[in-house]
Amino acid sequence: MTDTVVVIYSGGMDSFTLLHLARAQGLNVYALSFNYGQRHVRELEAARAVCEAEGIPHKVIDIRAMSDVMAGSALTSDTEVPEGHYEEDSMKATVVPNRNMILLSLATGYAVTVNAQAVWYGAHGGDHAIYPDCRPEFVEKMDAVCKVANYEPVAIEAPFMTMDKGDILAEGLRLGLDYGKTWTCYNGRERACGRCGSCVERLEAFAEQGLEDPLDYESKA
Repeated sequence: MTDTVVVIYSGGMDSFTLLHLARAQGLNVYALSFNYGQRHVRELEAARAVCEAEGIPHKVIDIRAMSDVMAGSALTSDTEVPEGHYEEDSMKATVVPNRNMILLSLATGYAVTVNAQAVWYGAHGGDHAIYPDCRPEFVEKMDAVCKVANYEPVAIEAPFMTMDKGDILAEGLRLGLDYGKTWTCYNGRERACGRCGSCVERLEAFAEQGLEDPLDYESKA
């Protein structure tokens, strides 16, 4: 029976919802964030503020020294962040090489140290087309290997795997969450750009719910 989980918490709306879903289920939650040199590092500020306000144990791991083996993405280099919907082929430029395998491996080690039985991360159905490390087969194989990698088995779980961004937002609204406390934009500027794939998908989710996104945008695609 799982009673303690490590939630990989970026500060974005998916992991924000996941964090609170775990708490709503009565689980002991440890939030784990990573600074991997992402241009939208301000998402970590959002994560830190939420955890401090809600008394959630939160650790931020600086892995920027690994940037040479996670290079080539628009999220970690000077390459311009592509604009438009996630379904467009150009959005593949936002893939960070092997990111989730690296982060899940580190989170599994942390889970062992805090006696957690599982690691949760926010991969969802809308990610499948672009991100190989957000697909069901990846989660299944990571789950299998992390259960045998230590003396203590740690499960890898993606509770939103069959959901899209709209479903996730609906779940968060059911939980009464304030999405003004999150950061989604791939550009780490003062205001969300409203044009990158991450912003576009987020804005579509709010539109589906007939709601206005509480974040301030430079423009809305």
